[in-house]
Amino acid sequence: MKPLPELFMAAKQAYSSWAVKYISPMQKQYRKRINPLLGIAGFVCFFLLIFSAGSTTEIKGNPPSQIVFKVLNSFPHDPTAFTQGFAYRDGFLYESTGLYGESSLRRTNPATGEVTAKINLSPKFFGEGLTILGDSIYQLTWKSGQGFIYDRKTLGRKGSFTYSTEGWGLTDDGTSLIMSDGTEKLYFLSPRNFKVTKVLRVREGGSPVRVLNELEYAGGKIYCNIWRSDDIVAVNPETGVVERRISLGELRKRLSLPERAEVLNGIAWKSASDTFLVTGKRWSEVFEIEIGPGSP
Repeated sequence: MKPLPELFMAAKQAYSSWAVKYISPMQKQYRKRINPLLGIAGFVCFFLLIFSAGSTTEIKGNPPSQIVFKVLNSFPHDPTAFTQGFAYRDGFLYESTGLYGESSLRRTNPATGEVTAKINLSPKFFGEGLTILGDSIYQLTWKSGQGFIYDRKTLGRKGSFTYSTEGWGLTDDGTSLIMSDGTEKLYFLSPRNFKVTKVLRVREGGSPVRVLNELEYAGGKIYCNIWRSDDIVAVNPETGVVERRISLGELRKRLSLPERAEVLNGIAWKSASDTFLVTGKRWSEVFEIEIGPGSP
């Protein structure tokens, strides 16, 4: 559903179009004599009509999930970490955290939650998504239009790159970097020159799926966190169609510190077991889950 200010403007425009069409020039000279309440009533009716239409579209585009998941394990997680990017490689978790003055890149032991290596970003950067491709770690920042490249083993910074949109989530398909910017779009970038090679628009039930956040490429699909929700959608990388939606709100009941937990944000695929490590911003645990089959 659109934000209320947009609905308000749409209703106003609809009412104006109606007035121009149905009030003849002769009637216009008597318009001042019309009871003002009539105009207000008409405006309200159009507002409710547009609001109803927006709500209907959202319901159609977000059908109830039929996908089930099973919690296999839970592990400690730094409850102060504002998780923005999440990846699993060679037995370690790599995490990008956000907020100005608190952003970092860290490597952790998933079993204990211990941070074994950490690089702090300059206070002027707000850390966002990350992915690991080859021997390099790529990390986005939010509004600066700048990303960083690190050595996978040492976490030493070895380069940077730029982009023209906001930086939100980041993953890769083994060939291209895949970035989200808070809209319904996913951008495929060359890791050699960082030029956009493809733009994919994500849709579910014919409607755009916006505020795509943290990303993970797994089993030929792009898994996306949806900002301000505890849902993950699995996207076909060729068509942009959402094939599965998984609601993970149930995990909140398992948190040891639920009162400080913010939105779900963090998907890391363990390819060997075909399971996922998931967490959220300021979550006290990381959960290993198995996602069951479901109809697209």
